[in-house]
Amino acid sequence: MKQSSWGCTIFIQLSLCLIVYVSLHLGHPFFSSNNDGGNAAPLDLYFISVAGGGFRPLHHQTRLLRLMEKAAETYKAKFVVSSSELGEKDPLLQNATRVSSSLKLPWYTIKKGSGYSRERIAMPFGGSLDVVFLDIGSLQQEVLGGSLNGPTISQLKGLTRILKAADGDWRIVVGLHPLLAYTVTKEAKEVARTFHEIMTKYGVNLYISEKGCTSGGRNESPACITVPSQSENRGLTYDSKREMEDGFLIHRVSFSEFVTYTINASGQVIDTRLVKQKGKEAI
Repeated sequence: MKQSSWGCTIFIQLSLCLIVYVSLHLGHPFFSSNNDGGNAAPLDLYFISVAGGGFRPLHHQTRLLRLMEKAAETYKAKFVVSSSELGEKDPLLQNATRVSSSLKLPWYTIKKGSGYSRERIAMPFGGSLDVVFLDIGSLQQEVLGGSLNGPTISQLKGLTRILKAADGDWRIVVGLHPLLAYTVTKEAKEVARTFHEIMTKYGVNLYISEKGCTSGGRNESPACITVPSQSENRGLTYDSKREMEDGFLIHRVSFSEFVTYTINASGQVIDTRLVKQKGKEAI
């Protein structure tokens, strides 16, 4: 009986050790130098994208910021892109430096009242990345309502001007709303088509949206990626399983590739997207 009891004790202790080991090594499976694929190079640029934090309770914000801190430290992220409609007043942005000194990075976000804005970031391997912020919320409502009035045309012209000035090697657009879709009237479809033509004409590589992508899914052009969040009204994603996920995006930018990893609130990779730079695949 004593031998059996002793054996049981040893078994329990070994099991506990195994549980601790697994929790330490698998708790944040992405944050390891082995989890970024075999194509990463020393001069690759890393940055983080995150949804606005106003809807999150404080303890959820803190947990998410801790995960972002780990990502920033592991991959030496250079900046953070926020899709928040609150701009610099977003609670997540304001709490970031309180939670972690590693997140004292440049935070780029929508400039309230400016309509469209652009940030140019120099890349370590040469060239630049253009990040364009826009709020197509009012344009979306006008288009869905079949309105082709002066303000609609003015907004499209404004988008054209700022994208024409964005001549970086990589060009991404960040918006709160999905790309224009689900139009009904003939006029609305024409505006939506014009919107996509403008994005394509001026070489937009990626559209990052907080409230989902269109029904075009993974093969649409430009590529569209949803920032993970639990905010409401995100029903336009091509992957409905993510509607209740929270998290953020980690981007790796190289000369010819733009790789985006979707990280959930447990620190796990739930999706990987690759965008190739046209004309540079074989260089």
